Amino acid sequence: MSGIRFVTMVAVLGLGAGISSATTACGGSSSKVALKIASNHKLKESIVVDAGGKTLYMFTAETNGTVRCVDNASFHCVKIWPPLTAKGKLRGGNGIDDSLLGMTKRPGGQVQVTYNKHPLYYFNGYGSTPADKKPGDVNGQLFGGVWYVLSPKGAPITHQ
Repeated sequence: MSGIRFVTMVAVLGLGAGISSATTACGGSSSKVALKIASNHKLKESIVVDAGGKTLYMFTAETNGTVRCVDNASFHCVKIWPPLTAKGKLRGGNGIDDSLLGMTKRPGGQVQVTYNKHPLYYFNGYGSTPADKKPGDVNGQLFGGVWYVLSPKGAPITHQ
């Protein structure tokens, strides 16, 4: 493989990996559906999920859109809790209150999706707690007593 083709392939793969699969383009619109509401059978509640139905979480240490889940020398928060990031204008899907949908800048410049000023995250699992792999999984709910799913009104759901 030529050096140029290899560099191009690496660049394309890198770009693809950096684009969040949670946002999906909507027919001809420049805005993207970032969130929707889904009924969760385990919690017996309607919760905020991404466009593909995967569960999203908020971190109680983050208020008014301030991001505190970052990687540092002592803890790699983002490996466990990857942020829902997006580029461009967003709109809510089924059941989302668009007035609660927003974005905040993360350290390093990425734009993270927020709902009711809560930055949103996925759960990759930690220790013996498995990752959320499919729509409906809520393995991160109540994790450490500080991670919660959100209701359609943007309030944390505090039961399991």
